[in-house]
Amino acid sequence: MGRKRKDGYDGIGLTVTLYVAGIAAALVILGAMLRSGHAIKALLMSVLQGVAALFAVNVLGTLTGVTLAVNWWTLGISSLGGTAGVILLLVLNVIL
Repeated sequence: MGRKRKDGYDGIGLTVTLYVAGIAAALVILGAMLRSGHAIKALLMSVLQGVAALFAVNVLGTLTGVTLAVNWWTLGISSLGGTAGVILLLVLNVIL
């Protein structure tokens, strides 16, 4: 998975922690959408904001050099998490 360092630490703990935090954040967001009483509207707005933010990151990537791959995982995270999901992807891109 991760690269082995001289001291034998491979970083798997950090990877697992980040995945668990991402899943927990997704569940919190989904729970807030369901409790709002407007779950479909909230989900639709989150999807639109997330896809727009992912598109904006990739368009501005020509200027900044920071881009995100567009695949099912990134679309799913950005759709469910909205702008916060795209920020999470950017942070994971830097850390991992």
